[in-house]
Order: sequence, then structure tokens, then C-alpha cells
Amino acid sequence: MQIPGQSNLITKETEIPDSLLLLCGPAGVGKSMYCKQFFVDCLMNGDYCIYISSSLTDRQYRSLFADVDESKLLQGSHFLNPYLQKTLAGHSASSSLSTSVSENKLSLTLEIIHDLIKKVRNGDEDDDYEKKQNKVNDHSLNNAKKICIVVDSLTHLLAIFNQEDVLQFVNALSFLLKEVEATAIFVLTTSSSPSTSSSTTTTNDNFTNRLGSIFDGILEMKFEDDKSGSLIRSIRLLSIRGTHHIPVWIIFKIDHNGKITFGSDQLSEFICVLCKAPILDTPVIYSELTFHSHHVDLYKKLLGVYGSNISEFGLPEGVISANFFFIDIVGLSDPSLSVRKQIEKIERLNNLIYSCDAFKKTTEKKIILPTGDGMAIGFMLNPELPLQLSIQLHKELDRYNHSKKISEEDILGVRIGLATGSVFIVSDINNNQNIWGPGIILARRVMDLGDSGHILIAPILAEQLIALKDEYRDMINPVGNYQIKHGQTITMYSAYSQEFGNPDPPAKFQVESVN
Repeated sequence: MQIPGQSNLITKETEIPDSLLLLCGPAGVGKSMYCKQFFVDCLMNGDYCIYISSSLTDRQYRSLFADVDESKLLQGSHFLNPYLQKTLAGHSASSSLSTSVSENKLSLTLEIIHDLIKKVRNGDEDDDYEKKQNKVNDHSLNNAKKICIVVDSLTHLLAIFNQEDVLQFVNALSFLLKEVEATAIFVLTTSSSPSTSSSTTTTNDNFTNRLGSIFDGILEMKFEDDKSGSLIRSIRLLSIRGTHHIPVWIIFKIDHNGKITFGSDQLSEFICVLCKAPILDTPVIYSELTFHSHHVDLYKKLLGVYGSNISEFGLPEGVISANFFFIDIVGLSDPSLSVRKQIEKIERLNNLIYSCDAFKKTTEKKIILPTGDGMAIGFMLNPELPLQLSIQLHKELDRYNHSKKISEEDILGVRIGLATGSVFIVSDINNNQNIWGPGIILARRVMDLGDSGHILIAPILAEQLIALKDEYRDMINPVGNYQIKHGQTITMYSAYSQEFGNPDPPAKFQVESVN
């Protein structure tokens, strides 16, 4: 699937599968123009497109796409206004499909979508609805044709229909679209970006929370005034199911023809002091330095550890050896979890890590790499520090998770992977020091094997610790041979006691048990 700006919104190595996406943002930010571009791109790609809007007439729909070849629009797309639907011959309200939603205009709309998709997938051109639009015969309509849907907008549907009817309509439509592997964008107007403000309407909050599990991903839009009074529009892919993704705001512009251009098409004069990357969003100024908005808080926290030179960790170029602690939050990408709750969990984890003595009191030089839903920390000398940090953090988490002040939704689960090994320290074209190599790769793969509560340790580091102290011999135990990426098999160790860790073997990729 290609959505507008995809190469800017997600790493080039990652492909977004056919998905149902929720596009959120305030009125006037450009959601309809984004949907139009998505719709036109799909149409030009030969996909069959359905545009659903309760706020447009057929004439307004044709005017919206006046710059598209009319014959291509007629033969390759269909427009539906649920509010204007009337009972038509051949569409009985008693059909099995319509019973999944309330008996109203939304149920008829769902039936029409079902029939359209069925005829497109089967190559059936005898379609009364397309004839009403003077459809041009197209012999290419066949099972290979992709289906693309725009629903613009859910907010207007909520204004004219009962909320329960809309919820059932979207739920039933989602199952239909997933069955045919369609790509769809559902639009929801919010008073502000849901991840940066809690001032969205109660109706929308309730609606998005109840439908959270329906959508495969969330796109957010926002805008703000620059110093000249012009609007700065930004978009980010907040989450996508099944893919590890770090959201980044990307500036986009809408030209006089309604076409959208994205951040990579524009050069930024600002460079983030922390990561050395161009700032395509509005920069945050702190101590006369420029930062990405999501890096300024991290800079403040690291300031107390490294002093004023934290943007340059002082690591030599070449190869070094380090002991790595790699952690992430379990279940953070669950779409039923609100955006605000996801952010709160990330902030809570960061605060708990920074409170541990193994992190804040050690004078040893550290490498810190934020990963969005966790972080990697490399200790340059002492192999005990990753394990000590893990134990201290688990005890802090236990106190937090058993606090009477938190709800079930607030409980924080993590998995941790520990490893030792070499990494390369290299400076990129922006003079930013990057870290890559066997040590940090292995720590990540060890962590990926774990379930909630696991402190898993790669064999070399585990054997070093067991030989170091008797207490480590008691808490570090082999749990089996496990397969990691590229078919490599390693003996995995797990650290646990009654106070920390998870005594159960990891469920993933076990090859054979250790006697």
C-alpha cells in the first residue's frame, strides 16, 4: 500500500500493508486534501475507488475531482452519500448483511458497498449504480483489482446519524474491507491533535476509544502559526499494527491546485543539537539551541548525566566493546490503548529508569539510544551494570504496578535483553555519531524473544556474570536453545528470583530444551 508521503512517514525499509487508517486532525488542517490525493493516486494506479461522504452531493463530488479525467473517474470509482440513499430494487433491508447494522440508510450504504466490491472482484460489469453515472465499460475489472476507500468524514456521520448506528456501520464495513484486503482512510475531526491535547470532544473521545481496535493505524495532522502568520501543517504516522515505528512529525504544504508536498521535498535550515538531523517540523528552542520537539525533554534529562556536552558523547571513532541493556514496553502498540496513555507509559518508563542507582549514580560513560517505546543503554566498562539496572527497574516497576493509585490500563509491562559485544562508532554526513554492530544487534534480538517480565541474557554475558559472583550463579539460569534471526541458534539465559524477572521460559522460537 502507498499512502501520500509514505516514504517520509516511515523508514524506506518498511512497507505498510493494506490497512484501515484513521486520519485525525483539526478542521482546516488538510485532511480532505490528503484523502483526495490518496484517492487520485489509487485511481491512477488502476485501483477501484469508493468515496463515501455524507456532506457532499454528486455534483460536489465531481467538482472535487474536476482535474481527473471524467471517463477514468466514472469507470474507476463510485461515490456514495449515506444520507441521500433511498431503498432501491434488489436491496432488501432483510438481507443478512444489513442485519449487522441498524435498519436505516447506513445499512443500505453497506449493502451497496458490498455489491460494488463483489462485482469489481468478479469482473461483473452489469452494475445499475455505475450505469447511473454513465459508466464506461472496463474489461480490466477483475480479481486482481485493489479496492481503496475514503470515508470523509466520521464526524459528519455522527452529526446526522445515531452514534450506535455509526459504530455498527464502521465495524461491519471494516470486516468487509479486511476480507478483500482493501485500503481505507477514515477521517475524524478533532479539536486538536489527540496525542498533544486532551481537549478533543467527549463524543470523539468515546468514539475513537470504542473503535480503537478496528483501525490498523493512526495518522495525525496538526497546524500552527509561524512568525509570519502563515500556517505550518504537519502529519505523522502515529502507529501501524505489526510494525515497530517511531512517529516523527513531517511538514507538508498544500499548493494552489490542492496537491500536497512533504517534508523531504523541503530543506531545513535548523539542525537538532541532539540527533544532528534536519528539523522539518517547527524547532523547539532551549538554551539558545534547536531541537526536535520530541528530543528537548530527553536533552534536559541527559544534561544532568553528561553535562553541557551531551550532544557529543565523546566516543572515539572505530570499534569499541560495550555491555548493552535493551528494553521496550510490552503491548504499547495495542490500538485499543489511547495515544495519551501510550505517551504516559513511555514517560513513566523513562522516569523509572532515571531513578535507578545503576543509571543515575554510576560515573561510567554510557551510550543512550532512545527507541520510541523504550531505549538501549550501553555501559562501556562494567558488565554488571546492565543486570543491576534490570533488577532495580523491576523492583521500581513492581512498586508502581501495585500502587492503589493506578488502574489496570496504567500497568506497565516491559521486556529486557542484555548482551555484550563490539559496536562501530561512526560519524555520518551530518557529523552525528551513530552506533551499530554485533553487540547492540544481539541485545535487541535477545529482547525480542522475551515476554512480559523477562530479563534475558545472551550467553557470553551470562557466563561472565555467573563466573563473577555466587549471587549471579543463583539468579541466572539457562532456559533453552532459541533461534534468532537468520537461523542462528543460541543458548538463552534468564535472570529471575521472587523479586524480579519471569521464571517461565520464553515462548518464541525454542529449538530444544537444555538438560
